[in-house]
Amino acid sequence: MTLPLLSRPVLDDLGGVIGAEKLQRLLVRFTDSLRTAFPKDSREPGAVAREAHTLISMSGMLGCERLSGACRTLEAQAKGGGDLAPALAEIRALRDETVRALEDAAQTH
Repeated sequence: MTLPLLSRPVLDDLGGVIGAEKLQRLLVRFTDSLRTAFPKDSREPGAVAREAHTLISMSGMLGCERLSGACRTLEAQAKGGGDLAPALAEIRALRDETVRALEDAAQTH
């Protein structure tokens, strides 16, 4: 089963707790931070692992389940060594898809 890019029920629940206005600001800030995540020159495994770790919780909290899981996997790969180029290419594509989904969600919340 493939996880969704964005879980609307999670966003709706969070909006119910913190309010629509705060959720909107949070979505915008997170989307802005994602746009710069995993830049093309990020190859140093320690930096990749730290960035992935940072995104795990926030993406999970905002219902970006697929991104959260991919970041968890990338963090483990970065800590384990080896060639990160294929994993980074995949996470960048997923990052871009998630940004589009978050932009759509921000417009409707």
